[in-house]
Amino acid sequence: MGTISQRNLKDGTIRYRAEIRINRQGTIYKESKTFATMRTASNWLKKREAEIQDNPDILNGKDKGGKFTIGQLISRYLEEVGDQYSITTIRSLRILLKLPISNVYAEKLSAIHITEHVKSRKIGFPKLGLNPITPSTILNELQHLKSVLNHARLLWGVSIKYMEISDALLQLRKTRQITKGNTRDRLYERSELETLLKFFTNTWNRGRSVYPMHLLILFAIFSCRRQAEITRLELADYDREHKVFKVRDLKNPNGSKGNHKEFIVSEQLEKLIELALSPKYRNRMILAECNSKYLFPLRAGSIATEFSETCELLGIEDLRFHDLRHEGATRLAEQGMTIPQMQQYTLHNTWSSLQRYVSVKIRRNVMTFEEMLHLIGEM
Repeated sequence: MGTISQRNLKDGTIRYRAEIRINRQGTIYKESKTFATMRTASNWLKKREAEIQDNPDILNGKDKGGKFTIGQLISRYLEEVGDQYSITTIRSLRILLKLPISNVYAEKLSAIHITEHVKSRKIGFPKLGLNPITPSTILNELQHLKSVLNHARLLWGVSIKYMEISDALLQLRKTRQITKGNTRDRLYERSELETLLKFFTNTWNRGRSVYPMHLLILFAIFSCRRQAEITRLELADYDREHKVFKVRDLKNPNGSKGNHKEFIVSEQLEKLIELALSPKYRNRMILAECNSKYLFPLRAGSIATEFSETCELLGIEDLRFHDLRHEGATRLAEQGMTIPQMQQYTLHNTWSSLQRYVSVKIRRNVMTFEEMLHLIGEM
């Protein structure tokens, strides 16, 4: 009834995944957990098999007494459909597993629990290393939870006060305890871009990093790609002849898995790709020990960390690596491109989603691509 499989992580760590899979009268029940040792995986498997044997109702989506905790629902959801969604969604659900709401039984989850969760998230959980989060982030988190509850209600037959939860979310939004994020309109000042490019170029030339941040900044602007997308671009997906580059598993509200799209490679970006592939950059990036099939064999999280820490060091406030995507989209609009033309670069499905990335500010003395190349010593 149960199996244990060994998994080798990228850092060389070995994990053991214990899985129970039962097909009973056409209904498939699956449950799994991952452990650090074979022994603990085996012990859990034996214990869980005995529980199922003593309480067959578990196979119908009901735990002891007809109850399933929110944490159990989230774990099962991640196991069955988690690979269809973005890293952000998965991370949000995994954080929920650490919080008190995960211990609440699904059939008892009420508006009171949701309200208490919102209050707690605004305060933060210092013991768990979780800082207070914004109302917009809380809203996203609760929307992910709602998706899990709806899935469990419709496909697993779990009893949930779904309408009460929906009404609670609606009221929390009306009272602005949870809100949609404000449209961000932060673009780079010329002086900020100069400072960052000079700093990162100097850091690279002194051999202090395997991350060519100055090159990544330019690439993010002229590709309009997110940092995670930049580190997922596979060399085999670059069509030099037709000047397009495929992005795999592009972020999408309906699921990222299999959502592959091509974006146009401009002349500027073509030059940046050539630089990234040159021995000057390629040989050192390989030292990051990521998969060499990627154009930038680097870790997306490390890019964000190095960027934010450098901004703090240089006294540059309220600037994020993601703002480079805004900068890129705004430059396309400043070139006089139509919305459909811009979408071929940014890959936004609708104008409403693209609009958030285009600033209507009148800008003067915008740094040209040639000036940027000169700053990083590539002219």
